[in-house]
Amino acid sequence: MLDKSWTGKIINFLINVFLGIVLVLVGLLLSGNLTPLMFAQSFIVSMGVGYLICDFIPAPMWGQKLVAALGIKNALLGHLISSAVGAVVLITCISFFCQFVAVGDLLFVVWPHALPYLIASGYVVIVIFMPICQKIALALTE
Repeated sequence: MLDKSWTGKIINFLINVFLGIVLVLVGLLLSGNLTPLMFAQSFIVSMGVGYLICDFIPAPMWGQKLVAALGIKNALLGHLISSAVGAVVLITCISFFCQFVAVGDLLFVVWPHALPYLIASGYVVIVIFMPICQKIALALTE
């Protein structure tokens, strides 16, 4: 078993695995560049960028604070709203830096068109997999 201090790191790592897979697939399918090599390269970049961004930007906490400020007591509605805040902030930042690595100065030609698809798919991943990642992390750190 790991120390409780690892809980956040495990959640961050696991959610970035799921986000990395989905965001890379969506991005490469939109660009028509889905190959095993492109997937592997993009996934590695996504994991690195995503982990760092999720470590520095407390967007899930912002979502939880919004839910509390709105006085929402329904757990499902609270999770959906909190996840929306996290998805918009984190997916925007992650996709921006990953697209910059991929296309450089062509970023603003490509990224704005892909962003709605990336946020939508990332939101679905966060809604579905964040509770699973939290349960796994809690099981590993008890």
